[in-house]
Amino acid sequence: MATDVPALPRSEDSGSPFVRWLEQFRDRINLGMIDSHAAKRIRLLVTGTGADELLDVLDPDGSARSAVFDHLETAPGWSIADSATRAILVCGDAGVVDRPAPEHLESSALPVFLIDRPIGDDENPAVTTHAVPHRPSPGQPARYRVSELTLAQLRRHVLPDVVEACRGLEVSLGAQVPAFRPTVAAKLSVDCAMNSLKVAGASALVDHVPVLGLVLGSIASAGDTIAITGMQVAMLLNLAATYGKKAEMARIIELLPVIGGGYGWRALARELSGFIPIAGPVIKAGIAYAGSLVIGQAASFYYETGDRMAPDKLSALYREAIDRARTLARELVDKLKKKPDSKTP
Repeated sequence: MATDVPALPRSEDSGSPFVRWLEQFRDRINLGMIDSHAAKRIRLLVTGTGADELLDVLDPDGSARSAVFDHLETAPGWSIADSATRAILVCGDAGVVDRPAPEHLESSALPVFLIDRPIGDDENPAVTTHAVPHRPSPGQPARYRVSELTLAQLRRHVLPDVVEACRGLEVSLGAQVPAFRPTVAAKLSVDCAMNSLKVAGASALVDHVPVLGLVLGSIASAGDTIAITGMQVAMLLNLAATYGKKAEMARIIELLPVIGGGYGWRALARELSGFIPIAGPVIKAGIAYAGSLVIGQAASFYYETGDRMAPDKLSALYREAIDRARTLARELVDKLKKKPDSKTP
């Protein structure tokens, strides 16, 4: 993958504290490993009378048909799942919604996704796409009903669960199958946000969201802040790899104006006491969660569209994330407070 971003300036050529800060992550993050993960083999088996139609939706140009997708009936040795084979996708004809899974799939060692489409005529009114009560697991298929076989409907519930089944290879899935990229990017962003919340909630030393602070020219040095920043940098590099970009530290320079977007993050952070009316770790955990999530969303939007997200959109996403973080942070802090008590005789 060829580079398309400016080289990272050397510290001896620049007095920028950002450059000096960024250089410390060169040894902390294995860029070659991120590229290697993006190139790993991943395999999804497809079957059913609607399999070709499903593939036309997921892989319209056919670029991943031989690399990622295999027809179950013709794939040699399909019943012996290797580490690269992660799921079976079964798609039938429209209107076939009550047929049970084939017996040989019921006992499969792979999670089986049964995708049903109602006919949607006068006698069989269409149903809305909805979530399943449980994700598929080996020996327990899950039936997904979608209102129509389109990427928009599949991205609501089917693709997120497929990506979850591909945990550990999700970056490779996104890199090789563009239809999965927004879903993989969302998972990477949420994972980073949750990890940031846990680190920040366990410490009273986190004063701001590191990467957002960088946009404002403030370089953090606290150990836990470095940990959160490292997770955010790794997320951004994995997002780049998901979108087919080579992982390199200079991409962070490319993304700084994108994730800042000209919005007054510091002013918004000052408003957080109104969103989370309890002090200390909860506020800090909320900022870490919301900041990490929005950083990922802004970077994903840029890679998906080639444009920066509008400041008002960034603001709206941040406020939505804070609303969610309020509950998550309270739950986390409550758990942390209870841990010492559980050891008391």
